[in-house]
Amino acid sequence: MPRTTLAVVGAGPKGIAIAVKARALEAAGLGGPRVVLIDRGPVAGNWSGRQGYTSGLLALGTPPEKDVGFPYADSWGPASPAVTAAMADYTWQRHLIARGAYADWVDRGRMRPTHRQWSWYLREVAEKAQAEIIAAEVVSLEADGERWRLTVEPGEAIWADGVVVTGAGPPIRVAGQPDRHPRVLDGRSYWLHEHKTQVAQNACVIGSGETAASVVISLVSKLPKHSTIDVLTSRGVLYSRGESYEENRLYSDPGDWPGLAEAHRREFLVRTDRGVFSLQAEAILNQSRGFRALAGRAVAIQAGERQVAVTIEYGDERELVAYDLVVVAIGFQSGWFEGLLGEQARSRLADALGGAELERRIEPDLSVAGLRPPLHLPVVAGLAQGPGFPNLSCLGLLSDRILRRYVATDGPARLALERSERV
Repeated sequence: MPRTTLAVVGAGPKGIAIAVKARALEAAGLGGPRVVLIDRGPVAGNWSGRQGYTSGLLALGTPPEKDVGFPYADSWGPASPAVTAAMADYTWQRHLIARGAYADWVDRGRMRPTHRQWSWYLREVAEKAQAEIIAAEVVSLEADGERWRLTVEPGEAIWADGVVVTGAGPPIRVAGQPDRHPRVLDGRSYWLHEHKTQVAQNACVIGSGETAASVVISLVSKLPKHSTIDVLTSRGVLYSRGESYEENRLYSDPGDWPGLAEAHRREFLVRTDRGVFSLQAEAILNQSRGFRALAGRAVAIQAGERQVAVTIEYGDERELVAYDLVVVAIGFQSGWFEGLLGEQARSRLADALGGAELERRIEPDLSVAGLRPPLHLPVVAGLAQGPGFPNLSCLGLLSDRILRRYVATDGPARLALERSERV
């Protein structure tokens, strides 16, 4: 029988975690699909600081112990110890040991690595696992019978039995936001044009999540003295991320997550992930001056040669405020993949959704319910399956969930699930 192929759009943390776990499953005797990562840029390139999204010098928001295998769940029944043993070569600690840096990291209090250091770890892991990576851009994703046909540039089409979409989409925009304007940047382009911030005496950062926080930290350090920075938040005030045990455990082990009411799941996501600053970012900004939270929502931007006017709506009131620099840091479009879908794929997706919201139709294996061939969308799996899947909080569990679909086992049809589902 021909080997199943699983194509992953993106060679970042999620794709690498899936490729590594597939290797571990082979080593444990379970077999597994051929995993192909497709990315037009270098491995983990978005974390390097050379492609936007980050300077590369920011501290990682997630503890590095939450590496490509975390949380090392008992997901494979009797074979789980063998799978975990095979994953030992790919841990963050093993990466530091190989570099002779483990003791220093421990003695310094297990400091968070920078994004660039994290990208070095991910590249090393991908190389050690001999991940199959195709340097190309996916320009079309079409359903053809029971398989996907991925059109890539450059290169020939790639056929796959399942597809995983990863990576950040285009930045979310505000009405009237121009392209390539020197005084209007976004959550990606800001890091490619940091030097332009020195022309600003007053700036506006639109957004109140981690993307906005990192931009504010950068601006505070770079703008001239007596500059002002307005942080425009639609929630009225800036909130910090909840990081108690009860909150963190649901990121690592979402077994109890589907049992929560949808309203409570949505509230949890808002309080702990969407539109909040991390404790690390807040600690830095607590020592900083020159910025303030401004309640309101940006509804329009008018960019001129010298200034940028932002229309701010708060309640029933609207106000026009002029700035020297505006950074739109609301976030990124999670549904960007829909632009890749061909006519047949789009029709099948619409039938599978049946008018329901996409985020409500995500299965335990992070695929869209009722869609064949399978399309796995971890970036939109937070509401239905657990808050850690869209980010870095449970990469090992993410790979377990997805790969279960492509691995034949001699055990029960339903493999062991997460810790809280077994107690």
